[in-house]
Amino acid sequence: MMLGVLFWAVAVAWCDLSTRRIPNIVLLPGLVVAALAVMVTQAGLFGAAWPSALGGMALAMAPWLWGYRLGHVGAGDAKFAAILGLMFGVPVALVATLVAMAAFGLLSLIWVRAGWKGLRLPVAPWIVLGFAVAVVRDQDGLGLT
Repeated sequence: MMLGVLFWAVAVAWCDLSTRRIPNIVLLPGLVVAALAVMVTQAGLFGAAWPSALGGMALAMAPWLWGYRLGHVGAGDAKFAAILGLMFGVPVALVATLVAMAAFGLLSLIWVRAGWKGLRLPVAPWIVLGFAVAVVRDQDGLGLT
């Protein structure tokens, strides 16, 4: 299951990298799988209790939704983060969001310093990086979930 989610997440990131857009049709498979997992098993796709899965969705989406409202990121980025948060739950979503925001923030500073203000930065690759780091940390038994 993890491999399927990784494949889907990389496809979403690639779409964002190549077009600077994440169409809803690309997000739909992940949303369907994550939502069905919560509805059928009352747990996130990877075992987080349903309150943690819903909290992970809100936590992962919040900063990107704020960025969208300010006009700095796309709505697809917020939806993508929300779906991953729903799959993994609060502990993983918290670490993932912090890592993604730090990486994206650092790249944004470099981007602005280089004088490339007019170009749009893709966010999805940094969201994938954040969740990958969080999942690997969790695999090491650090008790994130």
